Amino acid sequence: MFPLTRPYRQAIVTLVMLVTTVVPTGYVAVTAWRINRPGHRHEVAAEIGRQLGLQVALDGVRYPRPGEVVYSGVVLRQEEPRRKGLTEIARARQVRLRRGDRELTLEADGLQLFGESPKLAMAQVGALLQRSGDVSLERVTLAAPTCDIDLGKDILRYTVREVAGIFQADRGAPTVRVSYRIASRDASTRCELTLTRDRKAEPVRTSVTFKTIDGLPLPARVLDPYFDSTDWLGPAAKVEGTLSLRQTGARDWEADFQGDLLDVDLAALVERRFPSHRLNSLARVTIKSARWADRPGQGFCWVEARGELNTGPGTIGLGLLRALASEMQFRLSPKLAKLPPTRSDLDFRALGVAFEMTRDGEIRLDGGLGNEFAPDVVLVNQTSPLAYAPQGAANVRGLIKMLFPVDEAQPGLMVPLTPASSLLSSVLPVPPEPAQKEIKGN
Repeated sequence: MFPLTRPYRQAIVTLVMLVTTVVPTGYVAVTAWRINRPGHRHEVAAEIGRQLGLQVALDGVRYPRPGEVVYSGVVLRQEEPRRKGLTEIARARQVRLRRGDRELTLEADGLQLFGESPKLAMAQVGALLQRSGDVSLERVTLAAPTCDIDLGKDILRYTVREVAGIFQADRGAPTVRVSYRIASRDASTRCELTLTRDRKAEPVRTSVTFKTIDGLPLPARVLDPYFDSTDWLGPAAKVEGTLSLRQTGARDWEADFQGDLLDVDLAALVERRFPSHRLNSLARVTIKSARWADRPGQGFCWVEARGELNTGPGTIGLGLLRALASEMQFRLSPKLAKLPPTRSDLDFRALGVAFEMTRDGEIRLDGGLGNEFAPDVVLVNQTSPLAYAPQGAANVRGLIKMLFPVDEAQPGLMVPLTPASSLLSSVLPVPPEPAQKEIKGN
């Protein structure tokens, strides 16, 4: 052992001071120079882009405290193969990031999401989940006070609030769960979205579920990605329930719905598309189960549906009642035959129908008016039944003929062919027997 003389002690003290003061100060100075030079935000954007597989642009980067980063002016772009270019998919005014042990927390302000269409938006999300296996994080949480969603058309623009999401980076089945509120006038509805990409087997299976959790029913416009809700259901219609979508490989999406359609304008649904008939009332349609899937020989359509329709009071056209009797085998009360020939409409107190449609096009119908009337009663006035459900089953072909009356001189016609009837037969499971004749429509 060498003696710890004064020069040695001075050298040790000097070394300790160098390590504890000069080196950290130099490191801080170098770090400060590096993060404040003009090219730093571009380096950060490039690194984030490599992790996400996207092009990322930033207006600025700040480090307010250890383990926390604030990004401003964030823009995400994804490659668009059809255009051989880039398309913007998201932006935020500010994103605050906090990193933990294999966990990331994001707080976004001014969040906006973009998609050229609902289908392309789902493809973009699927591509992001496909790359999620390369991320070293196990869990990412996101919070945003508001989020604007633009799916390419004016009717497909939404604003949601109180967004809270969790991304579980499971290599076999990465999952996104998002809770949010949709505000409408004086109320809001809490909803949940769950998206999973199951890579445990081939082909890959993607599933998406939308569910209303609490609060008032949603305006039916949330269904606009699938059809024009106002045109079909009326401007006051509302919806609540669960919509589940599934895609296997590159096949088209299948869907299941369970829930309620409220304040459905039957005049908009019936009179606007089937001008030969009249039905005026607001209805509640309870869907116990409905499935959209591929039907061999026909393509994708609603292959199964089960539920009830209830409405009243209202008015119904006598022509519609007679068509229900002749084409769908509904049984009418004898008192209807006593009505004067000039009478065209009939007032009713309540209408209730329970229905079940199978994938072979068969439709089973029953009464849906509760215990006050016999089980097969479907239509009543103030005091007595006006119509009864069929004895036995009807079918989709009869439904189409009922909605699109044909000339009495052609009683053997199987299915009338018009643009409107063709649309209906493309979304319902028409029985397999071919039509014998066709009426050419404009």
